[in-house]
Amino acid sequence: MISFADKQEGRLQTEHQLLHQTIGFSAAYLAVQYLFSHIKKTPESITEQTVTALLMLIQSNRYAAKRQAYFLYKETACALIHLSFDRTHPLAGFSIFKLQELLLSSHGKKHRAVSEALGSLPLTITGPDIQAINLNDRVDVSFDTLLCQLEDLDITAFHWHGRTLRGEMPNGHIACIKFARSKENGADLIMESHWLHFLRDNPPCRQSTFKIPIPVCINNTALFKLTHLPNVIRENPHISKEYLAIVFIAEKDYFFYPNAPDFFKDQRMAVKEIFRRNAWLLGKLTSQGIIHTALIPLFHNRVQQSRRDDHGVYVWEQGGRLDKWLESSQFPNFAKSGLRDFEHLIAIKDTKKLHHFIGEHILGFVLVVGSVFRNKAPERLGWDENGHPIDTRSLFDRSVFSELFQDIVRLYYQGMTGVPLKTINQFFDDRLIDRLIETMGMDHHMEETLRIRDQDNMTETEFHDFLISRGYDTSLPAHIKKGDQDIVLNTGPHLGGFNQPISVPELMEFLFCLSSLCISDRYLMENGLKASSN
Repeated sequence: MISFADKQEGRLQTEHQLLHQTIGFSAAYLAVQYLFSHIKKTPESITEQTVTALLMLIQSNRYAAKRQAYFLYKETACALIHLSFDRTHPLAGFSIFKLQELLLSSHGKKHRAVSEALGSLPLTITGPDIQAINLNDRVDVSFDTLLCQLEDLDITAFHWHGRTLRGEMPNGHIACIKFARSKENGADLIMESHWLHFLRDNPPCRQSTFKIPIPVCINNTALFKLTHLPNVIRENPHISKEYLAIVFIAEKDYFFYPNAPDFFKDQRMAVKEIFRRNAWLLGKLTSQGIIHTALIPLFHNRVQQSRRDDHGVYVWEQGGRLDKWLESSQFPNFAKSGLRDFEHLIAIKDTKKLHHFIGEHILGFVLVVGSVFRNKAPERLGWDENGHPIDTRSLFDRSVFSELFQDIVRLYYQGMTGVPLKTINQFFDDRLIDRLIETMGMDHHMEETLRIRDQDNMTETEFHDFLISRGYDTSLPAHIKKGDQDIVLNTGPHLGGFNQPISVPELMEFLFCLSSLCISDRYLMENGLKASSN
């Protein structure tokens, strides 16, 4: 039987080998696993020498060229993170601060490994309990009866905004009738109504402008199956023929988007204020376990939505091509009134995916900032007559872009953690702004491919409608045989070529860094940990 003393001797020998780089890659991986097991079983026996050995392994470039180096770095960083799970351990804070230093000074495999380890720290954030969904909890209402609830507005006072019928009320507010896209989408509308009630009763911050719409109920019910509808509603192809809807009263600036030139032409300070306030609000909601899952729609591949398990949704950690970035940015779910479109809110009960959501939030904000500049001249899009990308970089104001980028990051971080971000100069480089302007200002990637496999999953009608929606003349699809060959479509701009990486990978590295700093700094605060090992 191996005695405790023998185990200690074995651990010390392993630490010595790691400190002096005397073993190969496979042996180093086994050594890390050996030390990790000690941390799990007897954390009280772990000394600064153990922590130093693990930190030096990540700092060293001895194994950097190995194909599996990322997994070695990740296992090593996770071992140090596990030590920090015990807030009473004298090295708990020290380990996290040292990993943060590594995060701010590293790139590539090391950077991602350390980021994911720091991003896995468990926080005490728990979202609220929102009542269960019941699709049967709805009431049949004639359209005329509904209008009576809206100060007897006439149908001519309404016009479409996507799938929302909006009408201006005499008091200056806006009546919004939001329809379900499908019968199943009715559940999302019920949730939106629940969130409206919850947020009005529990505002995330009373010191910041956040104009939450007022939900309309009839007989204590918020979901309506509308009947006796006018043709303007029946003819809308984008809503469910079940005609399920919720109704709410919004402030007049609910549809005032920060990138809409009609509203904010030459109003630079107004645009900045909207970004800053909403970045802080989104960080604050996130800190309360309320996650907005669609600040803007983000897709890796819209064409393959129907046959992919992930429905083509973008996963920024994978660094793939970002589909139709400019189109996705046109109607963001934040406006002059504050955050909006609450059917996309969820309440989290653990923080396992928080790292992903934080990065997704910042990515959404950055893309919308880019669209502010592009919307100065929306007609300048795609390629010129010679097949060269139209150069719109002159539309971008580099100093404003940089200022907005940093303000969004600082205020989101502060909303999330409750303290100012002091380290931004250590991981933000203005060269990232140059790369963003280069990629957003030159539409290098306009094409996507409709593959035979995706065509075969469509009916003839779906196939023809799809091509028309992608810019084909209505007479052409009838002459194209479905499933005959791959079809190249000009649908961009995209960030990256079809089935290629994103064209600005530096942004992904930034998101890894920021999201893990948000989580690890929040963890340090929650647990009162300090950098000192004394």
